[in-house]
Amino acid sequence: MKDEKRRHAEKVAAARARMAELASRFVVRTGTELVTLRAALGTGGKEAFEQIEYLAHRMAGTGATLGFDALAEHALRIEVIADARKAGSMDADTREEIETEVAAIEAELKKLRGT
Repeated sequence: MKDEKRRHAEKVAAARARMAELASRFVVRTGTELVTLRAALGTGGKEAFEQIEYLAHRMAGTGATLGFDALAEHALRIEVIADARKAGSMDADTREEIETEVAAIEAELKKLRGT
């Protein structure tokens, strides 16, 4: 019974370590993707909206999987905005809406980094 409990504890510890590693990679990747997303904001057009939607979708899905609910919600809002407007052009209101959500994601990343 002791061996079984020890093996279980080791498996739990290994899983937690793996999740911490995945979370760390996600934080780094998301920071990089926000730079790309911001660059796309400056270009406008259908391709920009498609890229923004794709990046936001990745952030929302992975963030939710890792339990970063607030970050995932902000990313989902960006995804919805981009999807709804991809047939049009990037106007000032849309850019501002997305920038607000990007700033909120950056604030969540800062919390996750502990800075």
